[in-house]
Amino acid sequence: MYQEIVSLNIENTAKAFAHKSDSELAASKWLFRLMKFGVLVKIGALTMPILLKAGAPFKILLKKTLFKQFVGGETLEQTASVCEKLDQYHVQVILDYGVEGGEHNDENYEKATIAFIEVINYAGKNNNIPFISIKITGLASIGLLEKLNGTIGKNQTLNIFND
Repeated sequence: MYQEIVSLNIENTAKAFAHKSDSELAASKWLFRLMKFGVLVKIGALTMPILLKAGAPFKILLKKTLFKQFVGGETLEQTASVCEKLDQYHVQVILDYGVEGGEHNDENYEKATIAFIEVINYAGKNNNIPFISIKITGLASIGLLEKLNGTIGKNQTLNIFND
């Protein structure tokens, strides 16, 4: 198996933010200043999901602030343009396809699996995407994963993809 050591320098902010305009940098600075207040972050993390489910109009605010700062897009196509832009500045990307299994039926798990494979294939073709993040609960139910966990010994691994 081929392994590559990925060097990570999170202190090189000039490189990390070179693709942003002055106004985008000012917005990022404002957002990060707010995020320094742990109490504010905790309150937001607790209340925002409730307010969104209740239909409060915070979705637009989230998209223009947190989403814009931390999310490359809602589809692989949207994300691809962001990845290409960041590659021009030699910035590496972590693709995080954070889908859950949905309504916990085989059709939704199959759709999620196909989407995960598309993300894996896309990442494999791009040098600035050294790894991706996958929520395993998007591929199978928690009950099935618990069963599998109980049947696999500590020194065994489970290959869920065909070679």
